[in-house]
Amino acid sequence: MLLNLFVLSLSILLSMGEVSTEGECKLSEASIPKTKPTFPPTEISRTASGAEIAKWFKDNIPSPKGPPPMTDREKLLARLTAIEFIAMRRIENVTCEEYAAVLIKRAKHYAYMNHFMYWDVMPNQMEVVMDMAKALDKKAAKEGISAIAPLNCLPVPLKGTMASIDFPSSAGSGVLHNLYAVKNAAAAELLIEKNGIPFAKSNVPEFAASYVTCNYANGCTLNAYDHALTAGGSSGGSGSIVASYIAPIAFTEDTGGSTRHPATQNQNFGYDPSRNHYPNDGNPGMSYTNDQVGINARTMDDILAFDAAYLATFREHQHAFENRPYKTKIKVGIPKYPFAEFFMPKKASNIFNYPTEESKKMHVSSQNMKKYNLAVKTLKSAGVKVLDKEWPEDKNGLNKMANLFVRTINGKPFDQFLAVFHSFQGQIATYVTSYLNASVSMKEIIEDVHSAGDGHNPAKFMRTPDTSDESQFRYALGTYQDEYIDAWNSYFDEYGVDVIMTPSQYCDALTFECQADSTCTIGSADGDKANSPLVHCNCMSYSVTKMIPVPKVTVPVG
Repeated sequence: MLLNLFVLSLSILLSMGEVSTEGECKLSEASIPKTKPTFPPTEISRTASGAEIAKWFKDNIPSPKGPPPMTDREKLLARLTAIEFIAMRRIENVTCEEYAAVLIKRAKHYAYMNHFMYWDVMPNQMEVVMDMAKALDKKAAKEGISAIAPLNCLPVPLKGTMASIDFPSSAGSGVLHNLYAVKNAAAAELLIEKNGIPFAKSNVPEFAASYVTCNYANGCTLNAYDHALTAGGSSGGSGSIVASYIAPIAFTEDTGGSTRHPATQNQNFGYDPSRNHYPNDGNPGMSYTNDQVGINARTMDDILAFDAAYLATFREHQHAFENRPYKTKIKVGIPKYPFAEFFMPKKASNIFNYPTEESKKMHVSSQNMKKYNLAVKTLKSAGVKVLDKEWPEDKNGLNKMANLFVRTINGKPFDQFLAVFHSFQGQIATYVTSYLNASVSMKEIIEDVHSAGDGHNPAKFMRTPDTSDESQFRYALGTYQDEYIDAWNSYFDEYGVDVIMTPSQYCDALTFECQADSTCTIGSADGDKANSPLVHCNCMSYSVTKMIPVPKVTVPVG
C-alpha cells in the first residue's frame, strides 16, 4: 500500500577487559569506567529524588567555554557545509588532512561537552580519524581525485550505537565501555565504501533508551546554545556536534524521536527516513518497525546531497528536483490532533497518564505554538495552500488517528508505543553476541545503568519486554500496520494534501533540570504550566506514525 509524505517541522584495544581463549570478551571489574563530572555521582543518581537531581544539575553544569584560537583559514573551513567542502576537495583547494585537523581541533577544545565518547579509554581516537584522512589524501594523489569520490573524505560522526572496529562500541553502556566490534555496522561500512571518514562515535544514552543524552561512562552531552539545555536524545551527541561546528553532518538513529528531538533542541535539520532507507544492521534497535538510521545537518541541501552520494541516487534526486511542484501547487495539512493538542480516548491504554477528557487536553506550549503559527503564516504568504483540517471521523464519531489508540488485544488494552518494544532485550543481546562477541548478560547491562532524574531512566525502558505481551507484539507487526496506514492515508485521501506539518514538540526547549523533576513547560486549556514530565513533552510529537514507513523532516525556525 502506498504511503503519503509526512514532514515534521517545527563513538584502545581490549586492554582493560578479560579475553577468553576462544577470543570472547568477558566482563571484569577493571573495565568499569568512572562516573564523569557532568553526570550525577552514583550516590545521587541511585537514590536521590528528581528534585534533588535537578538541583545537582543546576549547581554542576559547567559554564560555556570560549572558542579555540583559529586562523581565518581555519574559521572558513569550520563553517563549510558538506557540499562546500566536497566541492573544495574536488578542485584540490583543501586536503583531507587540513579539513580533518580543523574539525579535530574543535572536537578536542570542546571535549568537556561530551559530544564524543571514549576520551578516557581511547585518548588517541582523533589520531585514528587523522590517519584515515591522510590515507585518503594519499589515495587521491596516487589515483586521482575521482578515486575518493563521491564523499571525498567527508568526516561523518557515527552515532554511538553503531558497531565499529576502529572505535569502542559500547552503545553507551558502562559495562561494555572498552569493547570493540568484530565487524562494522552496515551504515559505517557503506560510509567507508563511499570514501567518507567515520569521525569517531557520538555520545548516546545506554542503547539509545532516553530522550536525554547522558550516561555515567561518558557524561551528559551539553547543548551548544545553552549548557542548561539538554542536547536531546538519543542522538544528542550527533546533534550537538553539528550545532557546535565540529562536523557539518552526522549520523543519528530514530525510534521515537532520536533524530528529530536532537534536531529540535540543537536547531538542526533532522532527516528521519522511512524504514530501511539507510542500512540498520549493526545498530542495535529497540524494535523491528520504528528504528531507522538518519541524519542531522545544518542545511537541508547537505542532507539531500549526502543522501544522493551515500546511496548513489544522483539521477533520482535530479529527477525529483527537475519535477518539483511550484509552491502554489503544494497543499499542506495542519491537523492539531495529536501533534498540537492531545487527549487519550478513555478506553485506551494510558500508562503515561495523559488527560482523558477533551476539555482537559494538553496543548503545545504557547512559545512553540507561536513559532508554528508564524511558519503557517509564512507558507500562506508564499502562496502555499494550507488546510486547517482534522482527521476524518470513524462511524462512532472519533477521529481516525484517535481511534488507533482504542484496541483490546489478548484481553488487555493495546499500547501502540510499547507493544513493538517486546523485542528490545533480544536485539541488545544479539548485538552483544554477534557484534561484540562478548559474554555480558542483559542483567549486567540493566543493573549497570544509572538514572539522571525522572526523565532519564534507560534501565526502566530496557525492562519493557518484562511486562509486554507477545500477542500484542505480533498484532503490532501485522494487522495493526495496515490499520495504521489506512488511518494515515485517510487524511491525504480526504483533503488531497501533499504533506502534513506539525510543531516539533509539546514543551519549550528542555533543560536538564526540568527533565529531572518533571517541571517542563507545556500548554494546557488554562495556559502554560511548568509541570510536565518529559514523556508528555515528546511522546506524541515523535512516536506517532513511527511504526509505519513515513519519512519525517525537522526544520529549525529559530
